[in-house]
Amino acid sequence: MNYQFTFIALVLGLLLTGCGDDKTTAGKNPTPLSDGEMTVADTARYQPLYVHPLLSPDELNAENTALGGYGKILPPPMDRMEAQLLTGRPYWVMEFYHDSYGSPQQRLEGQGQWFHFNPDGTFTGGHWDRQTHAGAWYLVFEDDHRYLTLDSNVDRQDAKWDMQKISGERDAMGWVRSGDFGPRTPRTLQAKVIELFDMPTRAQFGQ
Repeated sequence: MNYQFTFIALVLGLLLTGCGDDKTTAGKNPTPLSDGEMTVADTARYQPLYVHPLLSPDELNAENTALGGYGKILPPPMDRMEAQLLTGRPYWVMEFYHDSYGSPQQRLEGQGQWFHFNPDGTFTGGHWDRQTHAGAWYLVFEDDHRYLTLDSNVDRQDAKWDMQKISGERDAMGWVRSGDFGPRTPRTLQAKVIELFDMPTRAQFGQ
């Protein structure tokens, strides 16, 4: 519980720093991903969840693929502000990504993951300038929690995020991954996501 409070304080600080066009604070990446692979240089001991084989173009938006499948598409609660926020922006992009098991390099590589949410309950997701998966999204409200579930056609990308913080300008959010959906792992995943009007590029994030 103390760790979660620490993260909330961290997210608040990140959100207050603003979301301008200058994304140079992340530093330079000396080992960029190759165009044909979804790999990170130091994954021999630990492989982040965002590392997975790439789907073929024919499977990219399919309900069922060689890497997984997603369930029934349900109409989102579009009367809720959170659903309007998710679908009202072209892209939600991870500007900050923290994996408690990952190395600093792997956390840096976690930047640039993005999601495009459709009002029909489907979404597409990717990393930098390419789409890598698709699926169905669901919003569930429990007590003070706003849970965003992503059911992907790449099972490794299945996730349930607690939308813990939304900025006053509604252009940034703080998410914490819940462990009760998707790959079972004790790791802690946290992200700051920001709105962008186009797919993210490495140059925008100082990489």
